[in-house]
Amino acid sequence: MSAQSIPTWRRFALPASVLLNLFLMALIGGHLIRHSGYDVATASPSLPRILANAQASLSAQDAAAFGAVMRRNAPRYIESVHELAEARVALERQITAQPYDAAATRQAFLMWQASANRFFSEIGDSLIEALGRVSPEGRQKLVASRHKAQQGLRIP
Repeated sequence: MSAQSIPTWRRFALPASVLLNLFLMALIGGHLIRHSGYDVATASPSLPRILANAQASLSAQDAAAFGAVMRRNAPRYIESVHELAEARVALERQITAQPYDAAATRQAFLMWQASANRFFSEIGDSLIEALGRVSPEGRQKLVASRHKAQQGLRIP
């Protein structure tokens, strides 16, 4: 089948689908981050809110142990929190730019992804250490609390 015999709409369907999927991934990712501790006013993850929510579901002893580790190690990951917020703002700027620039949007998406990976890598050790200081019952409460919070995000 030659390129001339392929209907025009079919030649544009795949690129349009890929762009739409990238846009939707960024949009959904932003939505999930926003509803899992993201501060909409500053466009950055609200670590104090995340820590407060985690600690609220724990016993006083578990909350104190968890919070102490996370606060002690905050200087290790606080810069990556700001980088992640800046990358997200840059991605949103590219998504809404006129005219739309797919290459610039792709680059902004890759920067956002790299920032998210760096943040999770840097906070991971602290989180694992903090969870190690929490009782088994407390860890179960944290997981149950997270599942309960996610109930509102599920699409039927």
